[in-house]
Amino acid sequence: MNRANRPRMSRVSGSSYASKLIGRAGDGSTLSIDFTTGVLDPRITFSRADATARATFINNLGYVTTVSSAQDPRFDYDPTTLVAKGLLLEAPATNLLKFSAYPDSGWLPYGGFTRPSPYVLVTSPANDSTATKLNFTAVGNGMYVTAGTMGYTNSIGSTYTFSIWLRATTGTTNASLRFSDSAVGSFTTVSFTTTWTRYQFQYTALSNSGPAMQSASGTATGEFECWGCQLELGAQCSSYIPTTSAAVTRAVDTAIIAAGSNFSSWYTGGTTGTFVANWYGNASSSTARSVIATNDQTTKHLHMYQTASALTLRLADFGAAATVTTSNSLTAGALTKGAFSYNGTATSLCLNGGTVATGTLAFSAAPTWLSIGGPSTNGTSITDTTVMLNNSIRSLKYFPARLSDGQIQGLTT
Repeated sequence: MNRANRPRMSRVSGSSYASKLIGRAGDGSTLSIDFTTGVLDPRITFSRADATARATFINNLGYVTTVSSAQDPRFDYDPTTLVAKGLLLEAPATNLLKFSAYPDSGWLPYGGFTRPSPYVLVTSPANDSTATKLNFTAVGNGMYVTAGTMGYTNSIGSTYTFSIWLRATTGTTNASLRFSDSAVGSFTTVSFTTTWTRYQFQYTALSNSGPAMQSASGTATGEFECWGCQLELGAQCSSYIPTTSAAVTRAVDTAIIAAGSNFSSWYTGGTTGTFVANWYGNASSSTARSVIATNDQTTKHLHMYQTASALTLRLADFGAAATVTTSNSLTAGALTKGAFSYNGTATSLCLNGGTVATGTLAFSAAPTWLSIGGPSTNGTSITDTTVMLNNSIRSLKYFPARLSDGQIQGLTT
């Protein structure tokens, strides 16, 4: 940061300083990152341990795009509005289905369905000719897989998430598919439009079952197009992982401002400060979703995260010995604004301009690094990938003073 713009803390202190920070040109923050520019801030160390380029994202034209290099960060866009969402940060995930572009090898027909030969290839959500046209000519026609046909080991009783892009062909009406596991333990029916849409279906594995698609209604001319088959262990659908002859795993995204000048140049508040973040919320799950975290050490840890099922915002110290939690909840998939301010152990937390929650945390020493999207115990890697953000972060700010409750409320409205 330019010396001329750096706040002069020796002249003003306490709440008076906080008030001047919020009103002055540049707003007084010493860290201000806009992740929607498509360029990673040079202070952030980003890594992904993929051997080849396989991570995908939605580009600014709305197409599914694979990174140019295995280590490239992903700046995601909304596929419909094309609004820039920010830096995509995900846990590791595996696509268990082979030949993911369309349901080919490993998929078994039933109910009289005849696999097209050859497949009719059409333009896909990746803007290439790898999607296929299918026509289930009667109700009850379908395709399914088992763990055996795809070469993976089923985890009986566990939740799986199947996802696929689908659209009806022009002129098609009253076409729908029923998704189920092949043991037909549960199902859901989807009707199609002529716009590519990614659908997902969750089920509990029974025996050796896998995902199935079955015609639920329609006529002999009820065609649809499909692309991007994916099956993941767990209750969340992650970004598309392309496969050919075997399952493929995408490594975790790591974004950390490491110890050293990249951190100390802007973190100047010691045990006092305010963090403000904008990100996209996740649906309820069995785990929390991290936004930011400082050193995962007894005296230095501040961890802001979305709670697992209630979707409230929480700030915790080391080991969550003490926590502060908002009374309001975020909306899954929506842009979310959260902020917390602190002066030693005294802490305030606000979500989307709601009622400010206050409390006391065991925080007594200045941190030396910041992890974005997941916690770290070493300042270089994500060490608990189960609580990754699994979404995009849009912006991040730090003020070297404890802003008032009214100010953090205003910053998150």
